[in-house]
Amino acid sequence: MKTDILIVKYNNPVWEDFCIEAVKYWTVPHHEIIVHDNYPDNKNIGYLWNQMIKRSKAEYICLLNTDAIVQKDWLTNLMTTYQDVSKVGAVGPTTNRSKNIQSTLKKAEREQKFHRMDGYETLSGFCLHFPRHVWKEVNGFPEDFGFYGQEVAFLDRVRSRGYKEIWRQDSFVWHYGSATVKKEQAEGKFDELEERRQARKRVQELRQP
Repeated sequence: MKTDILIVKYNNPVWEDFCIEAVKYWTVPHHEIIVHDNYPDNKNIGYLWNQMIKRSKAEYICLLNTDAIVQKDWLTNLMTTYQDVSKVGAVGPTTNRSKNIQSTLKKAEREQKFHRMDGYETLSGFCLHFPRHVWKEVNGFPEDFGFYGQEVAFLDRVRSRGYKEIWRQDSFVWHYGSATVKKEQAEGKFDELEERRQARKRVQELRQP
């Protein structure tokens, strides 16, 4: 089973180089790294992901942020989830920094290995693994979001088809968090609070019955 790892660059070469080199060092065979440089075009990320996946030939896709540094066995452990749990639509790793619960459980609790996301709690998009057929079934990522939100809307669609979101607690990917955002904010090119507000608003609109 092959995974294509999609990385979108935003002119932040230090983090981008660390990210790609870590993938090369810590990832076993049966994968390919596909990189798109989104600077200075700054195209919609949902659109880019869809286009990159269309060009991909792998059974599985992994979206990886450029400020994420993978560790030993990260991909192997994510992949075995599909063998151990039925009808998995998406899998994510444990991390040191996340706005959801993927970084909050105590070590003793992580021994359960699998944690199913419930309600509207979704996996973080900094490292998101899913089967190509699920992406195709839910018509891909929405393309009307800004910088944030499209992965949440995508995962809502995945759950609506009866698929499970699984947090794989024995797969670890280190995450700096918002490296590109912080760089853009420092240069006066990005308003994170407004971007997040717009993303939450759009997600809620899509969740309305």
